[in-house]
Parts: sequence; C-alpha cells; structure tokens
Amino acid sequence: MKTVLVLGSTGSIGKSTLEVLDLHKDNFKCIGLSANKNFQALHAQANKYSVKNICIQEGGPSGFNIEENSDIKIYRGSDGQSEMIRDINADIVIVGISGAIGLEATHEAIKTGKRVLIANKEPLVMCGEFLLDEAKKYQSEIIPLDSEHSAIFQCLQGSSKDDVNKIILCCSGGPFWDKKIESFEKITVKEALDHPIWKMGEKISIDSSTLMNKSLEIIEASVLFGVDSNKIDVVIHPQHIVHSMVEFKDGSIISNLSAPDMKASISYGLGFPKRIESGIEKLSFSDLSLNFFEPDRKKFPTLDYAKKALSLGGNFPLILNSFNEVAVDLFLQEKINYLNIFQLISHAFDAIDNIDTNVKFDTVDDIFHLQALSKKQAKVFAERYTF
Repeated sequence: MKTVLVLGSTGSIGKSTLEVLDLHKDNFKCIGLSANKNFQALHAQANKYSVKNICIQEGGPSGFNIEENSDIKIYRGSDGQSEMIRDINADIVIVGISGAIGLEATHEAIKTGKRVLIANKEPLVMCGEFLLDEAKKYQSEIIPLDSEHSAIFQCLQGSSKDDVNKIILCCSGGPFWDKKIESFEKITVKEALDHPIWKMGEKISIDSSTLMNKSLEIIEASVLFGVDSNKIDVVIHPQHIVHSMVEFKDGSIISNLSAPDMKASISYGLGFPKRIESGIEKLSFSDLSLNFFEPDRKKFPTLDYAKKALSLGGNFPLILNSFNEVAVDLFLQEKINYLNIFQLISHAFDAIDNIDTNVKFDTVDDIFHLQALSKKQAKVFAERYTF
C-alpha cells in the first residue's frame, strides 16, 4: 500500500487524481490534501476519502470549529503546507498547484526523497536546474504529470536523449488558433477561459489560449529531458488525441495517444513502471480523424519567446514566466486587453538592465526574490497598457 499526498486537491488535477485513486483502494491510500481557499470542498474530500491531514492556503473553517468536532488535522498557509509534507512523509506527492506559488511545495516534496508527480510546470521553468539538482541530492524521483511531458517520458522509455532527433509537442491550439489576429484586441476574458477540450483553472486557461502554456512546456521539456530547444517543435493538433511525439535519429517516431483526459498521465505516474487502470474512455481508431497544423507564430509569438529565453540562458525563463503571470493577472482583472498580453510578455527581454539575469540560486528564497524583482519590472512596463 502506497501513501499519497495530493496538493491542489480541489482543482482539476486533484479531482482527477482522487478519481484514479478510487479505482485502486487496495494499492493506494490518500493521507493528505491541500487547497488554496475552497475549504468546503476540501473538507468534503477529506470526509469522503477518510483523509486526516488537510491544508488550506487562505482562510479556513467558518461557522463551526472543525478541530473540536473532527480528528482531521488542519494546516494553514504555505508554511503549513510545507509542514504537512514533512509530517506525513507520503510515498507519492502530487503537485497539482498552478503557477509559481507551487515552487515551495514542489521543493519541499523533493526534499522528502520520494516520488514527486509534477503537473505544475512553472517551478521547472523558473529554476529547473536547481530543482533537478535537489532531486539528485535527495534521491527524489520526478515524473511529469501534464499530458505532453508524460507522453514524452513514456516515449523515451528504453531510449536515451542521444537517440533523439526531435521532440514534437502537440498543442490543441486553444480557442483562438484559427481566429484572425485582427480580432485579438476584442477577445473577452470569458472567451479566453473557454477552452475547447480541457477544463482547467483560470491562469492555465489563459496561457493555453495565448499558447504561452506551450511556450513554457518547451522550456520544461528542455529542462526535464536535457534536449536543446532547437530539437523541440510544436504542432497544432485540435483533437489532442496525440499528446506528444519523439522522432529518433533513425527516422522512426514514437507517439503517445489517448482520449484527452488527465487521468491517463496521472495513472501512469502513480503506477510507474507498471501501468494501472485509469478509467478513461478507450479510443476507437475507426472513428478517429486526426489533423495537424503548423502554428502561426505571427499570431502567437509566445512560442518563440521560450526559445529566445533558453538561448539567452541564465534566469531568462524565470523572468519570462514572471512577466506572463503579471500579464495574465491584469487581463483577468480586465485592466489590459488580450493583445496587450503578448506585448507585455515581450518586454521580459527588455528587463536586462534592471535585473541580474545570471544570479545563481542557493535557496528557494533566492528564487522568490528574483521573481519579485521581475514582477515589479513587469508592472512598470504594464503601465503603458493598463486602462
């Protein structure tokens, strides 16, 4: 019986993880859950799955004193989440927290020396080398959970990076891949949040619509698999049945296909190296129609931002991610328009005069410090776009 801690349990990744765990009650036991601020949903999950340790990032119980009426232990805030990770010492930690705020939890999970399943790409983008060094130091096993990198991870089994000619990341294209750029300025928040395939949180939904999500995935793939960015391509695949492909130097290509359901990669990460039931819908090839298109980089310059950040090296990936987080937040607040997102992110490469792009990270605090400086600089550039 393996014990599991689910961070971000009330989000889409967390809910899907609990559904998979439900199928394998004899093999996995969830012993901890965390959420940002939806305490009611978190408490309901704890009761349903008999979980005795929960962490709420913001707020907490209201209307009743859960500590006196339950044997559930409550941790609070980011410090509490780190404490819970250390206290319960689960065999597997699922990091389903979106955005840079998941960095501290990811690092704390790595320090347990156990298996860490990461759905949150931002920490690897911000400080991938630091986290991989820490994983080596603590003998922790990192397995990607997002469908594209899980697919690459699976395709590479039995091969080395020296065998790889090219990694091909598949991209649904989001809601606007076939929309004219002239209409981008008038795109609303509601439209941008309406992803045609995935049901996700707000931040990642906006990233998917701008293809910034794919840009971050280029950086993540380069970091995780040790492949130069010039060997990473992106194709638009609206059906998102093919999650990613690896072309080898002999010309052969291995791809990973499944219904677009995160439970596939979650079950793989939980069971690795074995495969376990995921509960997803099975494919019928006679009913499939698969299309692939080249992305329009004039409409979506975000794809080139990743390769530029990687080619410049140093901390440019962190700076790029910070500018994106500021841009998305301002758009969600309706303080900038959709086209301004791309314009603001592009200024990440203009921040070199005010930010040390080559500082070495020794601690997580060092990373957060540079992120804060980067966001401060992003907000300065944002002043020219805000309403």
